[in-house]
Amino acid sequence: MERTLVALWFADIAGYSEHAAKDESGALRLVQSLQELASETIPQCRGRVVKFVGDAVLAQFPSADLAVRAAIELSNGYVQRSDAVGRMEHLRIGVHLADVVVAADGDLYGDGVNTAARIQEAAEPGQVVISQDVWRQLRGRSEFRFEHLGDRSLKGIGPIGLYAAMMESAVTSVSKTADADNLRSQAQRPAIRSLAVLPLVDLSAERDQEHFGDGVAEEILNALTKLDDLCVPARSSCFAFRGLNLDARDVGRRLGVEALLEGSVRKAGQRLRISVQLIDARNGYHLWSERFDREVADIFAIQDEIASSVVRALGLSSGRREEQHFVKTSTANVEAYEFYLRGRKLFQKWTRENINLAREMFERAVGLDSNFAAAWAGLATAHVHLHGSDSELHLDKARKASARALKLDPQSAEAHVAAAQGLSMEQRYADAAAEFELAIELDPNLFDAHYYYARSCFKSGNLEKSLRLFRQAQSVRSGDYQAIYLEALVLMQLRGWNESREAYQRALEAGRKHLALQPDDARAYVLGAGAFARLGEAECAKEWAERAMSLAPDDDAILYNAGCALAVVGEEDRALNALQRAIGAGLAGGDWIPQDPDWERLRDHPRFQTLVQQLRRS
Repeated sequence: MERTLVALWFADIAGYSEHAAKDESGALRLVQSLQELASETIPQCRGRVVKFVGDAVLAQFPSADLAVRAAIELSNGYVQRSDAVGRMEHLRIGVHLADVVVAADGDLYGDGVNTAARIQEAAEPGQVVISQDVWRQLRGRSEFRFEHLGDRSLKGIGPIGLYAAMMESAVTSVSKTADADNLRSQAQRPAIRSLAVLPLVDLSAERDQEHFGDGVAEEILNALTKLDDLCVPARSSCFAFRGLNLDARDVGRRLGVEALLEGSVRKAGQRLRISVQLIDARNGYHLWSERFDREVADIFAIQDEIASSVVRALGLSSGRREEQHFVKTSTANVEAYEFYLRGRKLFQKWTRENINLAREMFERAVGLDSNFAAAWAGLATAHVHLHGSDSELHLDKARKASARALKLDPQSAEAHVAAAQGLSMEQRYADAAAEFELAIELDPNLFDAHYYYARSCFKSGNLEKSLRLFRQAQSVRSGDYQAIYLEALVLMQLRGWNESREAYQRALEAGRKHLALQPDDARAYVLGAGAFARLGEAECAKEWAERAMSLAPDDDAILYNAGCALAVVGEEDRALNALQRAIGAGLAGGDWIPQDPDWERLRDHPRFQTLVQQLRRS
């Protein structure tokens, strides 16, 4: 068993025995409400529920600060929840700091656990009572207010100093938004100029709203990237930390940011609860938190409020007039928006099957709102990526969808990128370049604009510009592994092995970091296989190529890139088999492959030439 120093607390429902004697079913509902609220609140303060015991809950936290904040949040939240149904109920919570034993099943043992339970029993209804050990940790903190309750003799414990704890700002609830003056009063701390937006945890009963939480977080992230004086890592970097129970300071160090925005979403029917908190990643302290209990129809206003509150909390200026919306959307139809979010979530899995499902979601979105520009842009992008079998059909649909998106919103950078990709597929590279340039002008931080423009330049043989654009893509999305791999490919042709070697090594380092967080990403494995192949590590190349194909056995892009890696290490038959499978899965790109140096040693192979001709005819 492991022994460790933790902050912990017990909470129970005041007067529960009387409730149970009068109304057993009503008392059970009180317990269920407490368990639901505790399961939501405790993880938001990086704690964990150790166990529920009747009407009580035992929770553990990494610091006294987080334990007390969570206790106050839970206490106030329980009052608000019960008051909403016409009855005011209170909790009693006792907080302590102690050395405990952690059992294999996660339960806690030791005198400290018993002490927390006795402190909780000494609390009055609605009170959060802390031990003197906890008070010593927090007594210099201006955001808390303490009332000394004197020394109490607790059963089996003896005399102990106790304090009632409250938040100094609007003593009622830490979930209430502080006013602008209160937020600015925090400006004495060192300025925060970098922030990561983490994915919202799905706390819905069916755990089927991850797409919704991701969509909310991504809209906020996109809004914050527009601020010149705030650095915000890309979605792919931030969302890689999904589900990892890491200290905020560790996440901040890994992402290179000073603050984190995290939270949760719970959706039930037409009701929506979103809880968010802003954390200083330099020390783990909470800077601001808020909970929104609204109708789903209010989602657009909630996103705008969150982004605006973060800007105020950081002491930044959004550079906008008050009447303007910070987060913009091109639909007011919530059902259409949900289909759009589902499509975006599916698209990010990067397999042909999921992109096809994403296409269906975008089609349902525009079916509900034919003026939904973002959904039309998503539909155009999906058709571009499905280009292969029935290629002319997909290109024609991509052209029509991107034209519709641009007619509805000429300022949509995503729609210009979709149009440009289609033009590049048709080998109309000059026209594609004009669209890519306009997309970058509209949104210089749009990764896809730089990345796909670079790929288009590579296909057209403009290698110097391709190199510049791949590097720009990396500057936009720090830590992205894909653009580095392709930079190395370009360098190989432009400047030879010495410079490309360093790029391949950087690409592998980025790929390994990505796979440590997302171990089932076939694309990361297959591009890594190519890097290993070029670096002469044949066994690793073959292993990673096979791993990629096992993860995505029917995906044309994965099969093609696996074939590339196998071709470089001399596995001719396996390479050509992979290429043939890729063509069967819908591979397009007869204009790309002749430029691809990975197939250099097989260019004169009769079977390779036959497959290339088959591609060009498709």
